[in-house]
Amino acid sequence: MNVHAIDSALYKDLYGNNEIRECFSDENLLKQWLAVEVALAKAQAELRVIPELAYEEINKKADVRNFDMTEIRIGIKNTSHPLISFIRMFEDNCENGLGEFVHFGATTQDIMDTGFILQLKQGYNVIYKQLEELTSVLKIKTKEYRSVPMAGRTHGQHALPITLGFKLATWLSEINRHRDRLDEVYDRVFVGQLGGAVGTLASLNKDGIKVQKRVMEILDLQTPDITWHSSRDNIVELASVYAKIAGTIGKIANEFINLQRTEISELGEGFVNGKVGSSTMPHKRNPMICEYVVGLSRLVRLQMPVVYDVLVQEHERDMGLWLVEWEVWPEISIYTSKMITEITEVLKNMTVNRENMVDNLNLTGGLIVSEHMMFVLAPFVGKQTAHDIVYEVCMNAYEKKVNLAEEFYNHKIVKEHLTKTDIEKALQPDQYLGLSEDFTDVVLNAVKIKK
Repeated sequence: MNVHAIDSALYKDLYGNNEIRECFSDENLLKQWLAVEVALAKAQAELRVIPELAYEEINKKADVRNFDMTEIRIGIKNTSHPLISFIRMFEDNCENGLGEFVHFGATTQDIMDTGFILQLKQGYNVIYKQLEELTSVLKIKTKEYRSVPMAGRTHGQHALPITLGFKLATWLSEINRHRDRLDEVYDRVFVGQLGGAVGTLASLNKDGIKVQKRVMEILDLQTPDITWHSSRDNIVELASVYAKIAGTIGKIANEFINLQRTEISELGEGFVNGKVGSSTMPHKRNPMICEYVVGLSRLVRLQMPVVYDVLVQEHERDMGLWLVEWEVWPEISIYTSKMITEITEVLKNMTVNRENMVDNLNLTGGLIVSEHMMFVLAPFVGKQTAHDIVYEVCMNAYEKKVNLAEEFYNHKIVKEHLTKTDIEKALQPDQYLGLSEDFTDVVLNAVKIKK
C-alpha cells in the first residue's frame, strides 16, 4: 500500500522519476548501510584493528539479498531503534563468529549519517546532470531567440521592449549561478561520519583517525575535521541551493503560464496530440506541465523552515530530529529533480508566437516606448520638462484612445523641435531594444557547458 504521492501508483510520475526515486529507495538505503559497514571493516582490517578474515566474511555477506526487509522493519518497531535489527541480522549472517566484528567501534548515527550522505550524493549527481542538460537547452534557445523583439513588462504592464533572448538569458544566468553553487557546496556536504558514541572515537583509541580517514577514502567522501552528529549546517546549505533552483524553475514555469494566457499568447509549453487540457472544454490547451512545476516548486521551498529547524540540536547527538531529515530530504531531492526535467522538456518544445509578440508590442500604439520619446525630446527642452510633456501626451492618448504620433505632432512644443518622421521613428518599439542583444551575448559567452 502506497500512501505518499512520491510512490503513488497513480500520481508518482507527476512528482518524480525512477532514477532519482531509486536513490532514496529502501533497497538503496540498505545498500549504503552495507557499503559503510564494509568500508569500516576493510579499513580496520588493513590497520589490523580486526582480523582480515572478519573483513572477508563481512564483505561476502554484505548483499541486500541476505537481508529480510520485513524482519528489519519489525525489529525497528519492536526495539524503537532504527539500526539495531539490521546490525543483528548482519551479525547472524556472518559465519564462524566473525559477525562480532560488524559495526566495530561505530555508533548508529555514524552508519546512518554516512549512508544518508551517500544517498544524497547519488541524488546530487542525478540533479547536477539534469541541470547541465537544462543549461544546454536554455543556452540554445537563448541564442535562437537573441534578437526577437517582445514587450518587457513590469507590474504586470507593458514597460519597454526587450528581446526574447534577453528574457531567456536572465533565466540562463540564474541557472548558471545555481551550477556554481552546487560546485561550491560539494566538498562541504559530502563528508562522511565516523565518531563513535559522542564523536571522540574513544572506542578505537589511537587508531581512530587512521580508520576514519581510510573509511572515507574507500567511500569517496571527505573526511570530517570533527564530528557533525549535531551539526547539520552543511546539508542545510545543500537544501538551500535546491530551494533556490526550485525558485528559479518555479518562476520560469509561472512565466510560461502567464505568457500562454489567451489574451497574451506569446509563449507556450508545447502541445502534442492527446494532451488534454480539460475534461469538459475540448478546446483548452492548458499549461498543465508548468502548473505541476509551480506546485513542486512550492513543495520544495516550503520545506525550508523544517530543514532550518534541524540546525537547533541538543548536546552531542539528538535523535529526535533524525526523523525530520529522513522525511524531507527524499522529497526535496525528488521534487527538485522532477522540476528540472520537466522545465527542460518545456523549453525544448516551447512554442513562440512571433506574430502575437509584434501585435502586443504595437498594442498601445507606441506608448511602450514613451521613454524613448522623452530622451529624443530631452536635448531640446531638458529631461524633466520632456518627461512632463510626454506624460501629458501619453495620458491624453490613453483616455481618448487617439493616435499617439498625431498627439505628439500636434503638441506645440514638440512640433517646434521634432518632425513627424522623427516622432514616428521614435515610436517604433523594435528600434528601442536597448542593450538586450549585448547583455544576452555576455551571458551566452559566460555560460560554459561542461562535458
